[in-house]
Amino acid sequence: MKNNSKILLCALNSKFIHSCLAVHSLKKFAVSRGYDKEKISVKEFTINDTLDFILNGIFSENPDAVAFSVYIWNVDSVSKLCRILKKVSPDIQIILGGPEVSYTEKHPLFNENDFDFILKGEGEKSFFNLISTGKVTDEKVTDLNELPFPYDEENISLFENRIVYYETSRGCPFSCAYCLSSAEKGVRFLNLDRVKSELDFFASHNVRQVKFVDRTFNADKKRAYEIWKYIIESFKDKNMNFHFEIAADLLDDNILSLLKTAPAGLMQLEIGIQSTNDETLTVSCRKTNTEKVLSNTEKLVSFSNINIHTDLIAGLPGESLEDFKKSFNDVYKLNSHQLQLGFLKLLHGTEMENISKNYDFCFSPYPPYEILKNKNLSHKDILFLKKFEDAFERIYNSQRFILSIKEFEKHFENPFEMFTKISEFFEEKNLSFVSVSTKEIYNLLHHFYKEKICDYTKSFDEILLCDFYFSEKSELVPTELRYLLPEVKIMNEKSSLILRSLGLQKQRGLVVRFVGNNTYIVDYSNRSKINSRFSYKTFSSEISSM
Repeated sequence: MKNNSKILLCALNSKFIHSCLAVHSLKKFAVSRGYDKEKISVKEFTINDTLDFILNGIFSENPDAVAFSVYIWNVDSVSKLCRILKKVSPDIQIILGGPEVSYTEKHPLFNENDFDFILKGEGEKSFFNLISTGKVTDEKVTDLNELPFPYDEENISLFENRIVYYETSRGCPFSCAYCLSSAEKGVRFLNLDRVKSELDFFASHNVRQVKFVDRTFNADKKRAYEIWKYIIESFKDKNMNFHFEIAADLLDDNILSLLKTAPAGLMQLEIGIQSTNDETLTVSCRKTNTEKVLSNTEKLVSFSNINIHTDLIAGLPGESLEDFKKSFNDVYKLNSHQLQLGFLKLLHGTEMENISKNYDFCFSPYPPYEILKNKNLSHKDILFLKKFEDAFERIYNSQRFILSIKEFEKHFENPFEMFTKISEFFEEKNLSFVSVSTKEIYNLLHHFYKEKICDYTKSFDEILLCDFYFSEKSELVPTELRYLLPEVKIMNEKSSLILRSLGLQKQRGLVVRFVGNNTYIVDYSNRSKINSRFSYKTFSSEISSM
């Protein structure tokens, strides 16, 4: 690579709301080491952009070299871009880096002529060495404080209405066989005072969401406590949200007491439970105290001030369909705000590559390399779980149907059976994996209750209508629920009378809703920061009869 080359760092994110920390970190490090700032540019696209759009953006920079940050979600698009670039402009040098290419000698989607250099492992030092000396090295940053802060006054405006990713540690104390963090031993941390200063920068620039990319944020309990305490005390009046991935069994009473004091919506916690089958966790090299994980997660949910996201992985070694059902039911009981059902992926460089041989695993050869079957789960089982996950995501994780789900629960032996029946109903209607409008889902749940649970649906429909009113800012009620509505003229007259009688007629966002014998005043200007539903008050029958 020639000296003083013009470099374009290129990212393809999975969604517009996302951003790529890596490309900004690489640029900042290279510039801090003396590389000409004007010679390095950054462009971010999404995998939903057309190749022509991305190519136009690349050529508009007239680069000597293009460096792609390659991940499991963008590798297919990046490989196509590389091939086209080499055909159109063979003199442009192509640099690849990132987890999708760093841990394999030969990636199936890239030919030798598609690129010029691959950076292995961490990128900052090896990238700078390559563009300044032309040599490829594999050098880690031993002290994270060597790395400059990726954000500044110049680039922070690029992240408006997007998630800002922030790194305060590298590595993980655990060695889970399915995770790339297992390829590296030990954890390195940023200086605590520096972390506080950088959080202040985000707050002063009105960054709405900061997502910590630390693999296990609370690996150091004392340090995690100090950062959480600082956030709670310093940003309690800010319209900000901080997201952390944590190990719930490392939480102690002191930390739980602190988290209970956090203002609603200030923090989100993601807890990777993955399975409650101890044998499966042992085989997967995951060390965790399952009983404590479940207990602490339940406590966090009970605080009602933090959005709690839990994860399960289907297809782990030794876990049958019956085992997974138990894991699902165990975690469902926690009532976390999100419960993600993921599928095991075979990532290059993980220990799972070795373990999978003993369990007759079959993985897709295409990204994201998800499980197709193993000796405990047939492909039919996997397809069943895919349909189950599709229905579960629409119904439970949308948080739109909280009241309706509680009513459904009365009629089924366990949560897994309930969502199995819902997913089977979706399939009967040929709607599995098919895009369906939100309003149509309300109609579908009306029919599900009527056809599969009880012929008479008015009482359930009233619950479903409440879910609609508390979740949707819309006057257009789903078709199957419209028979519940009072006559429009009467409804409008009563609404005005009720608001006037309560002295609320001038308060914006308040709407009176009538459901059966109940009257609700819904505040459409006040959406919950925890589950995104609107706040409401229930009023007595005297109010309803006005």
